[in-house]
Amino acid sequence: MLAGLFRSNQPAVLFVAPLLVVFLLLPTFSEPAAPQQGLMPLSALVEHLLGSASWPRHLLAILLVVALAVQLTSVVNGLELMDRRNHLVALLFPVLLAGLGGVSLYAPALLGMPLVLFALRRAWSISNTGGVLGVLFDSGFLLGIASLCYLPYAFVLVVVWASVSVIRPFAWREYILPTLGLALVFYLAWAMLNLMDRTPWQPLLTITRFNATAATMLHPTAARVGFWSIMGLVLLVAIMAFFTGYGRSVMRGKNLRSSFLAFTTALGVLALLLGFLNGGFPPVLAAIPLAVLCSYALLNPKRSWLAEASVVFMAGFALWLRWGSQ
Repeated sequence: MLAGLFRSNQPAVLFVAPLLVVFLLLPTFSEPAAPQQGLMPLSALVEHLLGSASWPRHLLAILLVVALAVQLTSVVNGLELMDRRNHLVALLFPVLLAGLGGVSLYAPALLGMPLVLFALRRAWSISNTGGVLGVLFDSGFLLGIASLCYLPYAFVLVVVWASVSVIRPFAWREYILPTLGLALVFYLAWAMLNLMDRTPWQPLLTITRFNATAATMLHPTAARVGFWSIMGLVLLVAIMAFFTGYGRSVMRGKNLRSSFLAFTTALGVLALLLGFLNGGFPPVLAAIPLAVLCSYALLNPKRSWLAEASVVFMAGFALWLRWGSQ
């Protein structure tokens, strides 16, 4: 029922997404979420505005998850990343985030992800003809702002470069402009901090000041093993469906899917490095690409009941994790 509902091209199903998110994340309101220290400037500003109470952070997490579910759906449908328009990512993203995350889902990485998606949508909207310098500068500038929330997002610049390389013939200025856009944001941030007497600024140290409660929790429990098992099976089917669709798509579709693979790889590299440095990583780094990939398995299933069952079991294990076994 859930998969069939979100498989349709009816925008009204997005009104179900907030209800799903609230149901999945409501337990976090009873858990403490301490203010974080040593953050990038925009995240530090938001922390200051949220104060010392826990509930504003949990409420902001719910609002961000709903916004990201809608935004990710818009990106997938607007750029035609899949064979036909659907709203499956709006279903899968909250479920995956709830199943992968810890007690508190609010983190600087979650705060900055909407800007990353805005930047990539700008970069992926280019074609192999016409002027694109302004668009690419905008993309780099948006990534710079996202990096002021969470520094590792600066690494997503390589995704913009990879996207340009598969969509456009080589032109060196198209690689320089997004880099300049990102660098300009950091220069302006440094200048502002200098004027406010907040220097020396040491952004690299923010990577190691890790919020463990917002990490991907990998310790084995019955619910977590069940969630990962179902997700792994869905992902195997999804990968086969993804490359089948890749093979029969037109060149524009192949370019966009290649760009998405570059994005998935970049987030995977970030997750591995952060896991090595800190023992965990923000769950949104995994939930965003997995939501898109797993949607391929549910879009045209050979057996609808299996698709429905997989969603129900994943949602059930996610609920078990959120409500019973944190």
